[in-house]
Amino acid sequence: MKLTPFISLAFLSISLYGAMGSSVSVPTQEHLKYTFGNHKNHPVQKMEERQWYQSIAPMKEEEIRDHLSSQKYIVRDIKLRDIASELVYQIYVTDTNAKLLCLYVDPTNGSILKTEPLQ
Repeated sequence: MKLTPFISLAFLSISLYGAMGSSVSVPTQEHLKYTFGNHKNHPVQKMEERQWYQSIAPMKEEEIRDHLSSQKYIVRDIKLRDIASELVYQIYVTDTNAKLLCLYVDPTNGSILKTEPLQ
């Protein structure tokens, strides 16, 4: 019975985000290290997390920014995120119609995996 809350939490996180379809997966040990625990918001831990994600991302932030700029997006903010053990770029952009969007982008080829409109 003690396993039930953990399984429920795992299904909840998958149902909130689902599989993004990223071609870069985060190993379980690092996923757990950077996702759970009281230390996850510690500045040193956040810096280590950013550096580790950047080291495994095939395309760097500048390349993603250039790729999206060529598609007529104005990039506001870029973050590397571990969503359901998949590494994706979470990017806030403005499109040609001045709409604010949140894009989830594959770090391997720059393809847009998911688009969410923002208010």
